[in-house]
Amino acid sequence: MSKSKINARAIKENKKRIFKLDAEVMTNKANAYLSRAIIEENRMMILSNYSAAFLGNRQLANSNTDEVFDNRNAILSNYKAKTEVEENYINAQLNKASLDFLKHRSELNTALLKVSEEMAAVNAKLIDINRKIMDANQSIVDFNAQQIATNKALIKGGLKPQKAKPASNAKIIKANRSAMASLEKNVKNNRKRMNDLMNKSEKNADALMQNKGLIKQRRKNAIANREKILANKALIKF
Repeated sequence: MSKSKINARAIKENKKRIFKLDAEVMTNKANAYLSRAIIEENRMMILSNYSAAFLGNRQLANSNTDEVFDNRNAILSNYKAKTEVEENYINAQLNKASLDFLKHRSELNTALLKVSEEMAAVNAKLIDINRKIMDANQSIVDFNAQQIATNKALIKGGLKPQKAKPASNAKIIKANRSAMASLEKNVKNNRKRMNDLMNKSEKNADALMQNKGLIKQRRKNAIANREKILANKALIKF
């Protein structure tokens, strides 16, 4: 068999592998966009849960706390002490109420600072991720520029198939085979990482839905507390 026929057979085999690789790479591409969609949905749900918990439930609960201690002060301050001992007791209870409130507020400040520190760390990570996205975008631009230059060279006569030799063709075929082997390995690795990412994203989505349910339940609890606070307020006599 001539060298050219051997090359032709090898090219045909490579073409079949490339066709299969095309399907695998495009499947990974579709899965990548699907996983990105789930991740983006999760991120939006995280922000929604954050807003509901911090700007909604937290403010309602804090407002309840203020009113609880307003009621406490009103109850204690409205009591008519008959002796100095009773007066001292009432004033000590007022101080205790103030300390209880301030201790609670200080502990909330500590918790809030911890959350803020973690969010600052997340923001720093997001900045780093954004840089990686920008770098990936630049690699696309650079790749396109290289391929545009190659097309231009071919248009201007750089192809020159008349100068090809069986030996030089064999080198290209061998290089293509090596490139396919490397590509197949990367495709397989990407598929595994993609499956792991999808599983993790789905677990995150489930956890976020559970959080959303807890947020709704705790809002109901805060509203129930408010109804009790108002009931207590109605019982205070001046």
